[in-house]
Amino acid sequence: MEWLVFAAVAALAAAFIAWPRAADRVPNPGDAVADLLGRRESLLAELREIDDDLAMGRITEADRADARRALGPRLRVVTDALRNLGEGA
Repeated sequence: MEWLVFAAVAALAAAFIAWPRAADRVPNPGDAVADLLGRRESLLAELREIDDDLAMGRITEADRADARRALGPRLRVVTDALRNLGEGA
């Protein structure tokens, strides 16, 4: 009976050790590119929305400039990261 318990514990320990963990996975560059492309599209959509808000009179030109100034560096970081991964802007 003791051997059966020991064998069960050993099997569970072996399964735990062999089970792949998220931290052990090799990152897929395609996933990074897809994530960055999604971020870029989101930032570009925000820029379009800011321009639309100005056109509709919901914000002032100063608000538009502030919002674009805040989004610009974020978009630049994403674009640079895409270029570093070999993706064209």
